[in-house]
Amino acid sequence: MENFRFASFGRRFAAFLLDVVLVLLINYVLFSLVFAPFGGLLGAMGLKDFQFGEDIVKGAFAGIGAFLVLAITLLGVFFVAFIYDFVLLATPKQATIGKMLMKIKVIKVDGSSINIFEAFFRSLIKFASGFFFIFLWILCLFTTRKQNLHDLIVNAIVVDSN
Repeated sequence: MENFRFASFGRRFAAFLLDVVLVLLINYVLFSLVFAPFGGLLGAMGLKDFQFGEDIVKGAFAGIGAFLVLAITLLGVFFVAFIYDFVLLATPKQATIGKMLMKIKVIKVDGSSINIFEAFFRSLIKFASGFFFIFLWILCLFTTRKQNLHDLIVNAIVVDSN
């Protein structure tokens, strides 16, 4: 194994924040296009012209519609973020846009590129662990190769790309 310079927690976190902002912008554009024919998000929920106290049945259906639209929207946000993460990691750059801007990349411990299946599995573990156990994302502060759970499982490391 070559001597790699492992990416610091600060650079990984900055890359994560950049990716979050970019994914939110992508989702904003996508959902604006999807909900535009329905009068925006409130129109899709049935709340655009709704007056509270107007009709209890109409209010119940508006509430159910609002819940369903918000649930689908949240699932969509996670889906877009997941696709963004794993597809970009599987490219020759081996990094998301945030990682590219921070000049870090994801590679296998032996220095080779991760393949699309490893990128998919890494992203799946990353999102599952981040959703249920956010503290697992700081595991890299305590491992010798600065690996988080999703890195350990696919035998990957995050290194400086210079």
